[in-house]
Amino acid sequence: MGRSWRFVLAWLSAAVAAVTVSWLGVRLGVAPAITDEAPVAIDVNRRYTEVRFGAADALPSVTPSTPPPSSSPSRSRRKPSSPATTRPATPRPTPSRPSATPSASPSPTAPDLRPRYRVEAEGGDVIAAYSSTRIDVVGTEPVPGYTVTVTRRSNTLVVVRLAGPSHASAVTLYWNAGPGAQIVEEYGG
Repeated sequence: MGRSWRFVLAWLSAAVAAVTVSWLGVRLGVAPAITDEAPVAIDVNRRYTEVRFGAADALPSVTPSTPPPSSSPSRSRRKPSSPATTRPATPRPTPSRPSATPSASPSPTAPDLRPRYRVEAEGGDVIAAYSSTRIDVVGTEPVPGYTVTVTRRSNTLVVVRLAGPSHASAVTLYWNAGPGAQIVEEYGG
């Protein structure tokens, strides 16, 4: 009888050890999916930056009576290793186009009052208008030699890729209880 208890005890301890090891492994793999924290990827060719915006970070709104901004310093002086941050700047007003068909009663369009934010990346800057229901890219200022690709994943998730010869900046604009952006810098290879 004593010998059978030893087998049962050995089997029970092995089963408990297997369940514990499995639980720890699953917990580590599932934790990023069930928490609000972004998963951390270790890649020597990429740098991740998370940016959250507040009311003080919004760019000043453009009114039709404001004069065009003065010429800004050249973008070629920018260092490629500068960190992604936000900075206030004046967006350029876009000229209105006349409609192809005249309307009987002209109706003024409502101005876009959504706050606009500038996201700086090494490949250039992205200016976006945020609201809780929609994000729109209203302007990009790529570094010379970079191309811009804008992909809308949903109304509140837009990805802007600024691609150059040996570097790319992927800026993901999102709304998660407030405006935010993730900048991924991908270096050549």
